[in-house]
Amino acid sequence: MPRWTGRWDGGRTYVNKQGDTVWVLEKQVHGRLYTTRLSAGNEKDALAELALFRRDPAAYVARAQEAKAAEETTPGNAPVLLDLPTVERFLGYLKSQGRTERHRKNVLHYLAQWAEVLYGKDLRTLRLQDLKQALNGWFDAEAGDIPAKRHRIAAIKAFCSWLREEEAVLTTAEDATLALKVPPARPEKALRDKGYSMRDVERIYAAISGWESARYGWKGTGRVTEVQCVRDVLMLHAKCGMHGTEIDRLARGEGKVKVLQGQGAIAGTITFIHKSGRVHVQSVDAQALAAAMRLQARGSAPADWWIRQVVKRAAKSVGLEPLCMGELRHSFVTWAAECGTEVRPVDGGVPLTRIAATIGHQSAVTTKKFYEGVKVPPMIQLPIRLEHPEDPISLFERQLRDGSR
Repeated sequence: MPRWTGRWDGGRTYVNKQGDTVWVLEKQVHGRLYTTRLSAGNEKDALAELALFRRDPAAYVARAQEAKAAEETTPGNAPVLLDLPTVERFLGYLKSQGRTERHRKNVLHYLAQWAEVLYGKDLRTLRLQDLKQALNGWFDAEAGDIPAKRHRIAAIKAFCSWLREEEAVLTTAEDATLALKVPPARPEKALRDKGYSMRDVERIYAAISGWESARYGWKGTGRVTEVQCVRDVLMLHAKCGMHGTEIDRLARGEGKVKVLQGQGAIAGTITFIHKSGRVHVQSVDAQALAAAMRLQARGSAPADWWIRQVVKRAAKSVGLEPLCMGELRHSFVTWAAECGTEVRPVDGGVPLTRIAATIGHQSAVTTKKFYEGVKVPPMIQLPIRLEHPEDPISLFERQLRDGSR
């Protein structure tokens, strides 16, 4: 409802979102109330419209409604909406730009949330205040979930940028998202220690349980999503120190999972593209190997928003703060330095530093550059127990338990 700001001879006035005065004609003639918004820019024009109305009220209102309908159907004046057809075109554009399915699912999730609060609103008339009000509501409800707020802002800014630059239906002056600032990833990171304790990670892993229904896609749609894939991602973060992007590429098939026989606790190797761009080979135990194989069979890692949602709920159930997947890499390094043990392949092998000295390389880096990955590398084994009754027991784990390897 508009906030009325005054009266004139023909009715009332209010100020729209752009700060302009809108003249509304309100008159009762022969027991019938006529109400219509005028296109007048000042009181003089409004009084002229009032004179026309008094000549024939019914005919005047009919002509005004026809003009309004014609204006709204003009292509140049059609509202710019955040609706499903437009978002589908945007996702198609992201795909054409090489963005991964995981990224597109994340964007779709956050745009669906924006669509709920911006339903039916013309994006050209949005104010920065409208966007901030929606963000503050989500932020309070999620008790300070910085990553979710950051991704929401990034999604709406990217969408509106596409509307401006590719669709040409939104101008710079009309785009309120340009004034939105994306918050830093972890503004409080410098104020606290990196990493987590093994015990806390074990408890949260054990609490990630069951199947949950989650809205996944657009308003009114849904699906039931398994949580085993979230446990698998946590497993590779904690036991292998992998980056999230590395896990994502491995799951998409941009890497190899190799099963080994007769190498003791080393059940296999995973080969993936390190974030630096080089190929990295890492030995893993049966549990981590099974997690990598399940993710590759799935074809993709779960979306970031889904991982955060599942982990947050699990952490809350055991009275802990949610884990940040990216910081599990720091935890892995800390745990390895404090209590990790090196497990070498059964058929042995000489450390690269000794090989470098033997063949005359001044640094083991040179040796590593050309010869790393030609055989099974050592594995860092941690005393962390990531166990859950719903975890599938792989053949490798069963063989280890039975002592048949």
